Amino acid sequence: MPKSTARPGVFAALRVRDYRIYWSTGLISNTGTAMQGVALDWFVLNLTHSGTAVGWAAGLQFAPVLAFGLWGGVLADRYDRRALLLWAQSLYALQALLLTVTVLSGNAPLWLIYLLSFGLGCVFTVENPARLSFVTELVGRPLITNAAGLNILSLNAARLIGPAIAGVLIALIGTGGVFAVNSVSFLVVLAGLLTIRPQPRPAATERPPWVGGGAAGLRYVASRPELIAVFAVFGLVSTFALNFSTTLTLFAGRVFDVGSRGLGFMSTALSVGTIAGTLVATRRASPRVRTVVTGAVLFGLCEVLAASMPTYVTFLALLLPAGFMLMTLNTAVSAFVQSEVSDAMRGRVMAVYTVISMGGAPIGGPVIGWVSQHAGVRWGMASGAAAAVLAALTVALWLSRQRTGARPPLPDPAAPRPAAPARTPAPTPANSYAPDSTSTGGTTP
Repeated sequence: MPKSTARPGVFAALRVRDYRIYWSTGLISNTGTAMQGVALDWFVLNLTHSGTAVGWAAGLQFAPVLAFGLWGGVLADRYDRRALLLWAQSLYALQALLLTVTVLSGNAPLWLIYLLSFGLGCVFTVENPARLSFVTELVGRPLITNAAGLNILSLNAARLIGPAIAGVLIALIGTGGVFAVNSVSFLVVLAGLLTIRPQPRPAATERPPWVGGGAAGLRYVASRPELIAVFAVFGLVSTFALNFSTTLTLFAGRVFDVGSRGLGFMSTALSVGTIAGTLVATRRASPRVRTVVTGAVLFGLCEVLAASMPTYVTFLALLLPAGFMLMTLNTAVSAFVQSEVSDAMRGRVMAVYTVISMGGAPIGGPVIGWVSQHAGVRWGMASGAAAAVLAALTVALWLSRQRTGARPPLPDPAAPRPAAPARTPAPTPANSYAPDSTSTGGTTP
C-alpha cells in the first residue's frame, strides 16, 4: 500500500488523550534521567579524574542491551506492555534511590557505581522495546511517524532542561541531591501509566517462543535490505559518534575548564539543535533511507568541525547544527523502523533497533574515552565523527548496488501463510475415456 504524502501537524499525536498523558509524564521522568546522567558523569570524573572511567560508567549502562537486548523484545511481544512498563519504571526508581543513598552516605566505591549502572541497563533492556512498541497501542498506525518524532522531542526537551538544572543543582545540593530528585520523578510516570487505557493489541496467531524468538527478529530484519542499511548506519553512528556523555564532560573539564555549569550549557546547546531538528522531522510524512544516510554524513561533518573549534563559544555554536542533524538522522531512523514492521514482530524488531542504537556504547564509550585520554579530547570526538561519515558513505554505495541488481523482496516471515487452494478434480469430457490433455488433475500450492 503506498504511503500517504499528507503532512501531519507537528503535535498531531498529542490530540490522543492517553498518548498525551504518556508523553507529558514521560517528559518529567526524562528530565530527571538527564539530570542524573550529567551528575553521574561529573561524580565519576571527580572521583577518578579519568576519562576512561567516565566512558566505562556510561558504557556499562548499555552493556546489558548488547548481551540481552533481543530477549527484551521477546518479552514485549509476549506480555502486556503496560504491565512491563509499570515494573520497569518501579525498578528505575529503586536504582535511583540506591544511587542516592550510596552517594549521600559518603561511601561510594567505583565498583558499586559501575554495578548500579549495569543494573540500570538491565531494566532498560526490557523497558525500551516495550515503550517503543506501546506507542502503537496508544495512537494507532497512522500516527506512528508523528508519535515517534514526539517521543524523541520529549527526550531532547529533557536533555535541554535537565543538564542546565543539573549544572545548577550540583553546585547547590551536590550530585547525591540530583539523584534523589530523579528517583522522585519516576512516581509521576507510574501515576500516568495507571490512568492509561491502551487500545487492544491485535490478536496474534501465536506467542513468540523463548528459544528462537529473538532470532526471528533478526531474520525479519535480514530479509529487508533497506532495514539493514538503516540499522548499519545508525549502529555505527551510535557506537562511535554518539558519546557526548563522555566527550562533553572531557571538553568541559580538560579543554575549556568551564566546570559543571559549562558542561550544562554544552548539553543545552546540543539539545536546542536537536529540538529544532525534531520539530522539522515530525512533519515528514514518509521517512526515507536517503534521509538517514544524508543525516549521518552531515552530523559527522558538524561534529568534526566542533572538535576543531578553538574557543568555548565557537564550540557551543557548532553543537547547534550538530544537534539538528543528529535529530534528522535519529527521527528518520525511528519513524522508518516503526512504520515498516508488522505488528506481530514489532517488539522484537524494536529490540534489534535498541541493540543497534545503544548496544554499541560498551564498545564505543571506552574506545572514545581511551582515544581522548591518550591522543586528546579533540581527536576522540573527531575519530567518532569520521566513523559516522565513513559508515554512511559505505552503506549508501552498498544500497545503490543492491538496487541496481534489483531482486524481488523476500516474503514477510511474520505474515500468515495463505491457505492452499482446495484440490478440484479436472472435469472429464463426456463420452471420453481419457482425461483432458490440458488438465493436470488438480492444483498444488
